[in-house]
Amino acid sequence: MKITHLHSTFVTPWGGAEAYVFSLAAAQCARGHDVEIVTAVADADSIARASAAGVRVVVRPTWRPYPPDRHGSSPLSRALFHALDVVHGVIRPRSYRRVQDDRDVVHVHRFQGVGASVLRALRTPVVHTAHDFCLVDTTSTTLRNGVLPPRLDPVQRFRARVVEMSARRTTAIVFPSERTRLRHAQLGFRAGRALSRVVPHGWPAPPSPDLDIEPPPRPRFVFLGRLQQSKGIGLLLRAWVDARLDADLVIAGDGPERDAVQAAAGGSVEYVGWVDAEAKGALIRSATALVFPSLWPETFGLVIAESLLLGRPVVATPAAAGELVVDGENGVVSAEATPAAFSEALRRLAADASLLETVTAGAAASAAGLDFDRHVDRIDVIYREAHEAFGARA
Repeated sequence: MKITHLHSTFVTPWGGAEAYVFSLAAAQCARGHDVEIVTAVADADSIARASAAGVRVVVRPTWRPYPPDRHGSSPLSRALFHALDVVHGVIRPRSYRRVQDDRDVVHVHRFQGVGASVLRALRTPVVHTAHDFCLVDTTSTTLRNGVLPPRLDPVQRFRARVVEMSARRTTAIVFPSERTRLRHAQLGFRAGRALSRVVPHGWPAPPSPDLDIEPPPRPRFVFLGRLQQSKGIGLLLRAWVDARLDADLVIAGDGPERDAVQAAAGGSVEYVGWVDAEAKGALIRSATALVFPSLWPETFGLVIAESLLLGRPVVATPAAAGELVVDGENGVVSAEATPAAFSEALRRLAADASLLETVTAGAAASAAGLDFDRHVDRIDVIYREAHEAFGARA
């Protein structure tokens, strides 16, 4: 099968969506498919990693007012970017007009920066995975002042209707969780004739040294991720101070809140910076539990999946836990996303040996549901359904 994965950027350090695209493309290539990743922006490291896995990277540039890692240098540049997104929701950029030619399926992941018009299935089936909420919201979170409003402002609703015109002409839309699908529906998204499917992500277990790691002498909590407020790093630092645990906190990652993390380091807090895949696996295996205090509703927390695959429970906020973390079964979910509630969740796990034993066993049991080979099988089924639907419409 000739498969094209379309993602607007493919630049390191990868976010969750980029990592998923690479993992899925590499797995499909290993199964004998002809796989390529089409993107508007790519760097040498990403191209080399894909090439080593047998996956081609095809760069089809589009003009954008700021680099993909800047997130808008000014309100004007951000407004221009989203205005272009609306235009490209109607008019397909020249470099993407023939992206469906001679392919068996085009799998679109993130279209912002390229335009939602790439979702229209014209010459081959198109599958779209909704990694976030960009179908209905330019911020991709639908949060406003820390809450989830039942309705967004008129400008966002207008933009969503333009995007929807193309999305309704895709062949299939895949939501990684039922919560994600319901939130889209709440904000008025209608899939029309497009097949709507909920397919939870699987995930490959992160590599880690093949060594027996001794349990830490006292509880050890690990945070892995981008250091930014939406991921709850500020909440975590305040909660850690409030918890006053005889325990250690290790923070790995990089981002705009790095200075705050470095200032908090010392004593029971250790900052180790950005880590590669193998070091990440070793950190998780060395932990009593992973902490994931994200403030926005994660569609699928990849670091949670990695922790469960390595048999480590997770302490999470309600928004971060999603459908992966079940309180008292494979982790602890705080009552709310506040420093006080999160510190209580940390104390609860650190002080209760029986609870820790239960959730550690539950984390290991959760791994079966995250098996990546099974997930690739489910995506194969989606592709077959998309082909049947596309053929029937044609």
